[in-house]
Amino acid sequence: MRADPGEKAPRPARWRRSVLAIGALCLIVIAALAVAQRGAIEADLGRRAQALLLWSGEGWASASFVGRDAVVTGEALAEEARAKVRAGLGSIDGVRRVIDATTLLPERRPFTFSAARDGGVLQLSGYVPSEAARTRIGEAARAVPGITAVKGLDRLVRARGAPAGDFASVVAFGLDQLARLPTGRIILSDDALSIEGRSPDLATYDRLSRTLHGPLPQGFRLARFAVRPPVVSPFLWSALREGQQVRALGHVPSAEARAAVLSALAAAVPGAEVIDEMRLGDGAPSGALWVKAVTYAVMQLALLPKGRVTLSDTAIAIEGQAPSFDIYDALQSARRAPPEGFSVMRFAVEPPVATPFTWRVHRTAERLVLSGYVVSEEAKRGIADAVRGLFPGVPVSDETRIAGGGPPAEQFAAMSRFALALLARMGRGEADLSGGRLSLAGEALDAEAFAAATKMARQPPPGVELDRFTVRPPLISPFVFVMRRDAKGITLSGFLPDAAAQAAVGALLADLYPGETVQDVTGLGSGAPEGFAAAVKAGLLQSVRLEPAELRLTDRDLLLAGDVPHAAAAGQVLRDVTAALPEGFRAATEIAPAEPGAPLTAAECVPLAASLASPRQPTFEAGLSRPDSRGAAFLDRLARIALRCPEAVVEVAPEPVSGAPAAGATANARAMAVIAHLAEAGIEPSRIRVVPLASGAPGEEGVAVHLRPAAAGAN
Repeated sequence: MRADPGEKAPRPARWRRSVLAIGALCLIVIAALAVAQRGAIEADLGRRAQALLLWSGEGWASASFVGRDAVVTGEALAEEARAKVRAGLGSIDGVRRVIDATTLLPERRPFTFSAARDGGVLQLSGYVPSEAARTRIGEAARAVPGITAVKGLDRLVRARGAPAGDFASVVAFGLDQLARLPTGRIILSDDALSIEGRSPDLATYDRLSRTLHGPLPQGFRLARFAVRPPVVSPFLWSALREGQQVRALGHVPSAEARAAVLSALAAAVPGAEVIDEMRLGDGAPSGALWVKAVTYAVMQLALLPKGRVTLSDTAIAIEGQAPSFDIYDALQSARRAPPEGFSVMRFAVEPPVATPFTWRVHRTAERLVLSGYVVSEEAKRGIADAVRGLFPGVPVSDETRIAGGGPPAEQFAAMSRFALALLARMGRGEADLSGGRLSLAGEALDAEAFAAATKMARQPPPGVELDRFTVRPPLISPFVFVMRRDAKGITLSGFLPDAAAQAAVGALLADLYPGETVQDVTGLGSGAPEGFAAAVKAGLLQSVRLEPAELRLTDRDLLLAGDVPHAAAAGQVLRDVTAALPEGFRAATEIAPAEPGAPLTAAECVPLAASLASPRQPTFEAGLSRPDSRGAAFLDRLARIALRCPEAVVEVAPEPVSGAPAAGATANARAMAVIAHLAEAGIEPSRIRVVPLASGAPGEEGVAVHLRPAAAGAN
């Protein structure tokens, strides 16, 4: 029977519904509590699993939990790492099981990585061990100073085979070194690091070299250091020696070249202390040739106890003081044979000092011999050039050596040029330079050369001190002197022994023949007999009695030729010249008396006689009563006029000195000598009269001679 809806249900039914409601509510609460507890368990297990992975060094793996079940994901570098991760996670309290969802990366051998820099661009390539390593490498690359773009980061390939340790930190170290180069590259291959590029300066190069040749991080080793040093221009290297200490300076192109240089120094100067101050630099000539050139320079330095050798690109300089002539000669020889591609541009080796410093040139008829010392190679070349110009075709023997201790270079050049110029005017002779003073001796080629050399010797150039000049005129044989006198004047030819004789002849002729033109073409020569100049004088003195006249002196034979006013004069001339000649000389004459001439009237005679000379003629030999040659010539000419004037008389007037009886006696004696000379000439004694002096000159004694008309003489 259906119950009435408004009627309350029975009590048991209501109870069951309440129980069901309460049960459902409990289930909901229980389920909520279970879900909340599971989430807390999973979170707790996840935290503990991540800590374990990081602590064990397996950060490549990650773990997630489903309840108490661990699900491991990631790319393992090795099977051992996977097993290690599984075992570690399984040991965590509360983990029920471990589900391995990891994968194994492919293995790469060699494991390589590279970073190449070109200005602001960094290009990466190669392998990385993990995504975390890629991230760290990217951060390090972008942090390199000056880098504006990093390329290839997303194309780095993850792989197994990386060396043990923190690979990313080694890459970061390499990038730090690459940051110092404007262009360059680092390469990691397994556990080896290589670097290449060009250093911007030596300081950077030195820092890189020290760093990379020292301990590397993570046990890496340096496989290749190919950083090139900065280009050096000019490329300089030098070595300085002070006894047993040698300092090597400048640049070398490589470590191998440095070792070769040090080895060469040790071999060349055994036992020497070698101080290495060389630095690497780029820009040297070809490596092998450069080392060869340095070895050559070191061998020259070994000969100098104190010196320096320098290479500047391909130019070699050698400086120092040679200890001996043999070593100096050896250095000179080496100077002319440098290595291929190189040249000795500076040779500043001082030669040994010569004491005394002498330079000689000896000339013979066959050759020229130079000996002694010169101050430099340039001086030697200058002398050789001068010799070729001044002595063409003459064989030359040069025995000179370069030495120190001589005059300054400019003075030596002036003295040697001057000496050679003088020797060029000699057939044989010698120039001697010693102690800064020059001496010359020898025989001139000819009279013209002797005159030129004598003139040069009187005016040496500045800086030249001529200590001795004994150059003889050329040897003349036969030795001849000639004087000719006619209506046109006087001509001299032939030779005289010296300039003094030339001057004496000129002065004598000016005295004997005042106002007459003298053409002197004589030369100076050697080979004259002793007394030659005195014989010339004796002949010239007698020549005044001849008109025309010729004097020829050949060695010791004198010949006088010409005309005399009267026949007696010929014998007188021969007698007087023979008496005046030096011992060993001989005299001969070719003298003829002049034609007598037509008689003259009185009106013609007196003016003609008056034109001969002043009233004080004739002249006499000093202190003697005998007329000298000029006085005899005057009397000869007067006698010739008197012979043509039969109506004239000759008046002889002595010239006594007032109050001096002795002087008066001399005057009388001279008057008697005049009378005797005229009588010998053919003047009759009746035509000669001694008369008082019309007007005297006190202080002098002599004789005045006049030709007077007969009537005037009677008065």
